[in-house]
Amino acid sequence: MSLKGKTAIVTGYGGIGYEVALALASLGAAVIVAGRDREKGEAAALKIAGECAGAEVAFEPLDLFDPSSIRRFADRMIASRGRIDMVLCIAGLMMPESLELNRAGVERQFAVNYLGHYELVGRLMPLLSGAPDRRVVTVSSIANRPARFDLEDATAARGYDASISYALSKLCCLMYAVELNRRFPDVTACCVHPGLARTMLFGRSRGFAMGLLRAIFFVFPFIRQSARAAARPALYAATSPDAVGGAYYGPMFTFMGPSRRALMPMRAKNAGLRAQLWELSERLTGVNYG
Repeated sequence: MSLKGKTAIVTGYGGIGYEVALALASLGAAVIVAGRDREKGEAAALKIAGECAGAEVAFEPLDLFDPSSIRRFADRMIASRGRIDMVLCIAGLMMPESLELNRAGVERQFAVNYLGHYELVGRLMPLLSGAPDRRVVTVSSIANRPARFDLEDATAARGYDASISYALSKLCCLMYAVELNRRFPDVTACCVHPGLARTMLFGRSRGFAMGLLRAIFFVFPFIRQSARAAARPALYAATSPDAVGGAYYGPMFTFMGPSRRALMPMRAKNAGLRAQLWELSERLTGVNYG
């Protein structure tokens, strides 16, 4: 497959984000790697350029926790690019021990994993509208079933529980993809989950549950796959002509394996809950997709 002439934005420059950007660049796409840390992002872009002769790859700063950074990023893209063909919303974080709210009062996991990507895609819609085969890929998790579904947890209005906030953010990534495809059928919007991957995501997480998981991974290292293997569902959703808008993809054996349709939780199928999420997203970001 050749992606010559296509432009992709990939949020995140480590782990799965790096592997996705590398694969797209190797297929000929112009790739914009977006993330918070300029030094690490530029290093990732240079490494990709070194591995893919003639690749067009660049880093652009983007902090999904900061709405003003998202606006500046989108403005730069609109000023410098005539078209964006795909946006892969890969960046995320998992279960920080302490609560942190951004200036809009949004909990960090919800902001970075979900809401920042909602705003990013919304602001890039003028560029996506010019693409004949426009794709949006979000990343959920096998841990996308929060103990309760309460959108008040987006702002920690009912108190902070790191695991519930994480699960809510990842469920919302899935609900968003389904709803985006429903509202804009000409956008192939898919959600994926990577299974269990050997990335820094678990290493940066805190709390008893994450310590227990790290111990399990140490004893049973074979239950996790490489970041390159974990990137396959996202690449399938972004490039395959067989990818279906509104679908959910993940490893065949849940934790690992080739890509296939994944089991979608009932909450993601609930049109009423998706409408509530969309309304909240518009209110918190001020971004209306039109």
